[in-house]
Parts: sequence; structure tokens; C-alpha cells
Amino acid sequence: MKKIVLNACGVKSLGGLKLFLESFDFFSKSDSKIFVLYSEVEFYKDLNNQFYENPRVKFYKTTNKRYLHPFLNYFLPNKILEEINNSDAIIHFGNFGFKTLKKSFVLIQNILPLVKRGIRNSILKVLINRSMKLSNFILIQLDHLKEDIDKKFHSKIIQIGKTTSSEVEISNKSGNIVFFGSDVANKNYKFMKNVLSQLPNKKKVTVINPPRDMESFNIVNTETHDETLKVLSDNEIYFHASEHETVGLPLYEAQNLGLKVVAPISSYTQYFSPESVFLYNINDLEDALKKLEDAQSSRIEKIDTLNYSENWKIVLDNI
Repeated sequence: MKKIVLNACGVKSLGGLKLFLESFDFFSKSDSKIFVLYSEVEFYKDLNNQFYENPRVKFYKTTNKRYLHPFLNYFLPNKILEEINNSDAIIHFGNFGFKTLKKSFVLIQNILPLVKRGIRNSILKVLINRSMKLSNFILIQLDHLKEDIDKKFHSKIIQIGKTTSSEVEISNKSGNIVFFGSDVANKNYKFMKNVLSQLPNKKKVTVINPPRDMESFNIVNTETHDETLKVLSDNEIYFHASEHETVGLPLYEAQNLGLKVVAPISSYTQYFSPESVFLYNINDLEDALKKLEDAQSSRIEKIDTLNYSENWKIVLDNI
């Protein structure tokens, strides 16, 4: 029986949560012993209570500050370090891994420090490169992420994500548009607001979980993933504007709900068929407006969609 450590320290975004839960579900069903190292209490409210009663699963919460996570081997209690170093392997989620005596995998979940400038990102880039150097394997979700990883690390890369095609009927012909609010600069929230403010009927636009209230659009706050999917399905068009994504999961989810997708031309949208997604030049307001109008006037009844999934078995096979 293999013993696997899952280091989820610092993971708290919705995308990070979904990714971790899927991997956790896979490994907990693989007859392996699981040791979870975590730091975010709220993060674990979505874990099924049955896992806490599973004798093969243990949890340890660290209170160390986030900036110490790449160096946890110097701060964890000896008992916990022994637990980790007596395992078969450790998987570091969320970019930052620390040095251990066992086989290690680091998941590159946030690509921004590798592609964006600034003092903070420069520091994070050094730490991420350190994690990749220390690790035996580097996990990425889709192939385009290789472009932003130093070639000297490419021999360590394992791609866990894959896409498959299917066909879905357009489920909603209301002309309504939906997008997500965010304080993260990369998500281009301000750009989306500027674009959608040009539309004549702003009441046909819904924003999910905006960082602050606004009068122009319909506002919906959701607490669960199912609630979010329900709001998406009440609309015809999903509008996306991120400059960079490791996957861009909302694009896949919106498509599979039967929504038309309007998104920028970028490395993460290269996998989609041009016939199924309305692509605009990134940060081009006029082009984005045109593609939104094209989507609203389009008479297509069905779209070729992409389904995204992750293959954690390939990781288990390398442990």
C-alpha cells in the first residue's frame, strides 16, 4: 500500500479547490494511505465528512504564514516531517514545494508569476523555479503551459489534463450575457465592465460575485459550484477576458451547459474550435463588442464542445 502526502497549503481559490478535491477523491479510492497537509480551514468545508472517518486518511493543519510554505521543511514539527519523509511521495499543489527526502511532484497551478512582471511576481518566479528544481516531476494541466516553463525543466513535465469533444445543443436563446466578477487583475474585470457597459440593454447582463456592488448589471452572489452553474445556465452567452489561464475551466463548463462563449485569442483558447467559440483580439473593446453581437445574432443550434478532465492515474503510476 502506497503512502502519499498531499500538500495543499495555500490552496484556496475555487479552481484550486476543485482540482484538489478531484485528486483527493482519486487517491483516497486508490487503496493508498493519504496524509493531507493544509493551511486554509474554510477550504475543507467541501470535503466529505466520511474522509475524516477513514483510517487511511490523516490531516495536519499548519499555522505557518504563506510566505513560509516553500520552506516548510524548516518549520514543521519533527513528527510531521517524519510522517512526510516516511511516505512514498509528496504532491505539492499550488506551485510551491519544499524539500523532502522522498519523490516529489509540484503542480504549476498559477502561471502568472512566470509571465507577468513586477517585484512580487519576480520573487514568486524564483520560488516556483526553486520548487521545480527540487521536484522529481512537474505537473501541468494543458500543453500550452510548457511555453512558460524553462526548457531545462521540460524533461520533468507530466501533463495531467486532457480534452475530449462532444456536441451540445444551444440551451438558451434569451440573448442574456453572464460574466464573473474578480479583484484579480489578470481576470480583466474592468475590461469586461467597460465592454458590457456599451450595450444598450444592460439588464440582460448578469455578473456573478462582483467584488463590489454596481447599478448597471444584474448581480448574483453564489456560494456553491452548483449555484454558479445554475446562474450560468440562465444565460445564452458567457463572456471571458483573462489574459492567462492554466485551463480556463469556466469556458468548458459554460460550453457544456449549452452557452455560446466569447473569449480572447490566447494560448489557453487554442484548443477550441473557431466554429464553437467567438474569439476576439485580447483587450480590444471594439472587437469584443463585435463578437458579442455576432454571438447574439448567431442562429447556430448546436456547438462542438470540449470536455476537460484530469488523469491522476498517470501520477500514481509514477509513484
